[in-house]
Amino acid sequence: MTRSEIIRQIKASALEVEISTIFELELGEPPEIDGDQYKITPEGSQQFAMDGSGGTFNLMPDGKILLIDSEGSFGVVASDFNEFVAIATGLPSWRDALRFVGEPDLRQARAAWAAYIQKWGMDEALNKPWPYEHGGYSVATPGEAREAIRERLGVGASADPFVALYRAVNELNDGVAVSRQGEPLILFGRQP
Repeated sequence: MTRSEIIRQIKASALEVEISTIFELELGEPPEIDGDQYKITPEGSQQFAMDGSGGTFNLMPDGKILLIDSEGSFGVVASDFNEFVAIATGLPSWRDALRFVGEPDLRQARAAWAAYIQKWGMDEALNKPWPYEHGGYSVATPGEAREAIRERLGVGASADPFVALYRAVNELNDGVAVSRQGEPLILFGRQP
């Protein structure tokens, strides 16, 4: 899938507001700021979206999805766009899950993530109305929106989205490096 196809698919879904909220992305490119460029290895990635705080979503030459956040972290978060859709729609807050993927033991990472979900009532929130009434949502709840997004984009649900994210960050980043103004960024879930 190309950058243009990803953008076209999102726009054609008629769920752009829901996708923006759940995926935590905004289509397009941020304004260029001198000296604020990322150097990505391998070369040839294409940005297809940004997040609300200056991070970017990039399509790598091999189809992997790379996220660079504004906090100095990066990582391949999915092997391709379809897996990214399955992960983002399968976890109650996939960006929060990135905090836990650096744990070297998958069982401990999963347990910490489960405790976090329970503490903040994230699963229950999926079946409640959107927290922002004026958001322009066409689907009543975040849970219903996740199913609608997968259906409209033709993507199946992930059997275990946390494991898919954990494996992407821990197994798909060999040879991938990101630096900003000459300073290397760290992989998600790792300590600086």
